[in-house]
Amino acid sequence: MDSGIVSAAWLNGPNDTAVRGAGESAMGRLHVTQIENRLKQTVMPHVSVTDLDAHGQAERDQARLSRSLAAFVVMKQAGVTADVAAGSVTDEPGDNGIDAAIAIPSEQRVVLIQSKWASNSTGSAAKADIVKFREGVDDLVSGKWENFGGKLVAKRPEIEPMLMDTRVKIELIFAHLGTGEISPECHKVMTDYLEDMNDPSEFASFAYFNQGGIHRLLVEESGHQKIDLDVELSDWGTLESDPPAFYGHVKGEQVADWYGKCGATLLAKNVRVVIPDSEVNQGLGQTLRDHPDHFWYYNNGITMLCDRFVKAPAGGTDRRVGHFRAEGASIVNGAQTTGSVFKAQQQGLDLSAVRIMVRFISLEGAAAEFANEVTRATNTQNRIGGREFVSLDPEQQRLKDEFAVEGLVYVFRTGETSPEHADGCDVIDATIALACAHSAQLATQAKREISRLWEDINKPPYKLIFNRTTSYLKVWRAVRAMRIVDSELKSAITTLDGRERLIATHGNRALLHLLLRQVDLRSIDNPDCDWQEQLDSIARKFADTLGLMTDIVSSDYPGYPASLFKNATKVQELTAKVLAKLPSTPPEGT
Repeated sequence: MDSGIVSAAWLNGPNDTAVRGAGESAMGRLHVTQIENRLKQTVMPHVSVTDLDAHGQAERDQARLSRSLAAFVVMKQAGVTADVAAGSVTDEPGDNGIDAAIAIPSEQRVVLIQSKWASNSTGSAAKADIVKFREGVDDLVSGKWENFGGKLVAKRPEIEPMLMDTRVKIELIFAHLGTGEISPECHKVMTDYLEDMNDPSEFASFAYFNQGGIHRLLVEESGHQKIDLDVELSDWGTLESDPPAFYGHVKGEQVADWYGKCGATLLAKNVRVVIPDSEVNQGLGQTLRDHPDHFWYYNNGITMLCDRFVKAPAGGTDRRVGHFRAEGASIVNGAQTTGSVFKAQQQGLDLSAVRIMVRFISLEGAAAEFANEVTRATNTQNRIGGREFVSLDPEQQRLKDEFAVEGLVYVFRTGETSPEHADGCDVIDATIALACAHSAQLATQAKREISRLWEDINKPPYKLIFNRTTSYLKVWRAVRAMRIVDSELKSAITTLDGRERLIATHGNRALLHLLLRQVDLRSIDNPDCDWQEQLDSIARKFADTLGLMTDIVSSDYPGYPASLFKNATKVQELTAKVLAKLPSTPPEGT
C-alpha cells in the first residue's frame, strides 16, 4: 500500500464511519476483538516480549498487543510476511519513540511505526506520544543512532543505506486503537515537522490510523474484487495470437467512469497507483485542459489485462465501433493517464474530444507468469524526457565532435554506452560538473532534480551551462574535477559515521562546488593552462573543505541533511559561510 508523498499534511487511516467517535460502543468493542484475533492469527506468534520478563504479566500482555499492532501495520503497509513484520518491531524501554521500522530497498521506502493499544477502544494519540515519535524520527534521519535502543540499532545496516539514497520515501505511521481522530494539536506537531522536513523536496509522509483505519486493513484482506467492464471500442482491431489481444480507442468519459466506479481496485495489478500532483500528471492535466483533441497524440495510452475479453454480437464485423465485455479487468500500465482523466472529469472539464488508445490483453489460456511479464515490461519502457530533448541541441553534437578530435568520447543520446572514465564522459556527468562549476544554485538543482536542467534547451538554466561558448575542454576538465572529488568522497565516507556520514553523502554536489570555487575557473577552458595543478589543488583541499562544511552544517543546520542539500537558498547560505572561513576565493560562476 502506497500512502503517497504529502507536504506538511496528515492522513487519517482509512475510516470506518460506523465507529467514528462512537466511544465505548458495541461496534467498537467488536472491532477491538476482531483486530486482536487477527493479530493472534498472524503476527503475534512471532512477536517477542522476552526482554520484559522482569515485568508483570499484565504489562507483558499489553506490550505484546502493542508490538503486534505495530507488526501488523508493517505487514500490511510493506507487504511482507508475518514473521518478517514481527522482526521489524523495535519497541523496548528507551526505544526513542519508534516501535517498528523496516527498509524496503526495492521500493526505496522506509516505514516507521509508533503504536498504542487501547483495549477500551476510546481516545486518540496523546500529544506527548506524537512529540516523542517526531523526535525519534528526527534523531533517526539525523544519524543520531546513539539515542536508540539495541533493537533499532541492529537495523542500522538495513536502514542507513536507504537514508543515503536521495530517492528514499519515508512513511511515518502512528497507529492507535482508539476510535478518536487525531487532535488538531497533534496534527499541528506533525504538520510543522513535515513542512520543514519536506523543504524543498517532498519525501516524507505521515498517516494516522485510528481503530477504523486499522479495522479497514482487516476488511481489505477479504479478497480481490473482480471487475467487469462494458467497453465501447472505436476503430478496433485484434491481434490474433496466443494470448489474444484487442486494441482501439475509447472516449475520455469512459475511462473516467471506469475509475469513478472502481477506484484504485482497477489498478490492483499495476506496479503504481495514481501519483497525485506529479510532474507527469501535471502535464497530462494541462493537455486535457488546453488541447483535449490532441490527447491521443501526446499520450501513450493504457494497457489492460482481462481474464476474458469478449465481443457482443451488436455491430457485427463493423470495426468503427465495437461493444465488448472485459471480465476480471485490471489496468497494468496507464495509471497516471486514468487518474488524470478522472481528476479532469471531477473538475468539470469537457472530455468529449478526448480519445485514449487502449490495449486489452486476454489472459484466457495464458501461462501463469504471463500477466506479471506484461506488467513488468510495460512499466520499464523508457519514456521521452528532458535528456531526449538534449539530443536536439546542435551544441551537443559539436561537443561530441570536439571530444572526438582529441581521441575522446562524449555521449549525449539515450541508449548509447557511456565510455570508461579514461576515455570520456556522458551528458549526465557533464551537466552535473558544469552546474557545480557555475553556481551554488545550479549545483543544488543538479542534486535535487537533474532533469530540470534539461527542461528547455532554449533558455536557462540549460543555456547557462550548455551554449556556444561551452568548449569540450571546459566540460572535460570540470568532469575530471568531479571525479576526483567523488573518489576522495568515496574513501572518506568509509571512515565516517552517523550524521557526519549523512552530510558527506548528501552534500557531495555542494562540496564539489566549494572545491571548484577554490581554483581559478577562469582558466578552465584555456589550453595553455596546466589544469593538473588545479586538480592536485582540489585533492589537497578536499579534507579541510569537507571538515569545515561538516562543522558548519552540524552547528547551524539541524535536521535531515538530505533536505538541506536540496534547498538552494540554504546551500547558497552554507557556501557563503564556508568560503568566509577560507582564503580569498575567485567570484562565483564560470
